[in-house]
Amino acid sequence: MNRLRQWSALALLLVTVLLVSAVGQAPATKEKKPAAEEKWLVDRDLTVSARAAPIPALSYRLYPANSERKEGNAVPMYLRLSQERGDARRQEVVMKPDGWNKLPLDKLPLDDVRAFLDGYKYNLRQLHLGARRKTADWNYSLDSGDTIGILLPDMQEMRWQAPILALEARLAIAEGRYADAIRALETGFSFSQQISEGPFLICSLVGIARASHFADCVLELSERSDAPNLYWALAVIPRPLIDQRKPNEFEMNLLDLQFPDLADRNKSRSEAEWDAILKRVRTEMQRVSKVEKPVILVKAGNAATDPASKSPDLSDARKYLLEVVKLPAKRVEAMSPAEVLLRYLTNYYHELRDEVFKAAYVPFPEGRTLSAEAEKRLKSAPDTQAADLARQFLPAIPKVRLAQVRLERKLAALRAIEALRMHAAQSGKLPDKLSAVTIVPIPNDPGTGKPFEYRLEGKTATLSSRIVGEPLNTTGLRYRVTLRESR
Repeated sequence: MNRLRQWSALALLLVTVLLVSAVGQAPATKEKKPAAEEKWLVDRDLTVSARAAPIPALSYRLYPANSERKEGNAVPMYLRLSQERGDARRQEVVMKPDGWNKLPLDKLPLDDVRAFLDGYKYNLRQLHLGARRKTADWNYSLDSGDTIGILLPDMQEMRWQAPILALEARLAIAEGRYADAIRALETGFSFSQQISEGPFLICSLVGIARASHFADCVLELSERSDAPNLYWALAVIPRPLIDQRKPNEFEMNLLDLQFPDLADRNKSRSEAEWDAILKRVRTEMQRVSKVEKPVILVKAGNAATDPASKSPDLSDARKYLLEVVKLPAKRVEAMSPAEVLLRYLTNYYHELRDEVFKAAYVPFPEGRTLSAEAEKRLKSAPDTQAADLARQFLPAIPKVRLAQVRLERKLAALRAIEALRMHAAQSGKLPDKLSAVTIVPIPNDPGTGKPFEYRLEGKTATLSSRIVGEPLNTTGLRYRVTLRESR
């Protein structure tokens, strides 16, 4: 973990949770050599019915139309719910929906679930209304002077509220109330996106985790024998659903928020001022590093109380300013040791920061090489305080992007499955190849930018996705689709 923050562990934990939950929901199917086959992240067998698109085509939606959204901020509506329940009810919210959502639909205790949801009608009503508000402003105090120290209990609360929505959808599916189920899932996808409107990457990860759960519910609906075709309902979901531009660009500016003295690194200062700033920065770096175990060791000469002239990084710093920043030699010679170190620290940090983040501005398949190069560069950075700062503060962007593309691939695969159902309704069978589906466009695999892998063996079609160089148990996605016999 290369981000020191009181909530960074939760962020990476959520990435792990996305993997574990997907594997748990989709146990691998044994084939010729089950002991040797690597497990896939998602590996599902499903039987579906041929079904044409509804008329009108957009009779169902899995994301609210703009015309349905009303003025207002959804966040206070969601947070108010946490203040309206006591400890016993909070424990019920945390435990019961999650437990029931792990059960197959045919194992749901319908009477118990129905009674539970009846007691949460007000909560559900607020979630449905909030998901159709125009804004979701989380209003964090980002100017507090200690951005890293901001706690995010509201994100935990959102993780508890989402399973109630999923449970509402699953009960409706089990009872054959498909329009109600789709309405709950529409709320769920909008709710997930609103969570990600927070400025931190943890917010987008929570949103991704919740949206992935709702996507699993869509698949459960598609498997019902009389389920409507959801191709166009899925098509209205934004792509990507969780846009990480806002948290990425916030994280890019984190250093200046946490170290205001470094925000204007070109400002002229006296030698005493540079010394004082260096001491404050070093003190803060060591304080922040205590969030992570083990604490990053400070080399002799780089402690907060050490004079800048004793730093073992001074030679590297001067060389960097001359050769990389291209400052005139006379100017570097005239700088005090503290100024040299601070200019090296900030410029080197921003160089590595941009190497890490630039991959986020290109499609995932194109950015993988850039991410690998940035990660290699970060790991091989010299043993200096400037490199320590970069390793402390720069987030694991490749892991976050993998989490995002896992969600986008799942949604695209669901749309492809619905296209297969639509094709079968027209032709009476599954296609020999994906290109044979012409009734609607088949989405490409967001993980590769190419068509999903597809093969037809007998009456079963296998739709799969793998990312070259990544293990199947963390990125592999495989659906075996069998067409239900018509009666």
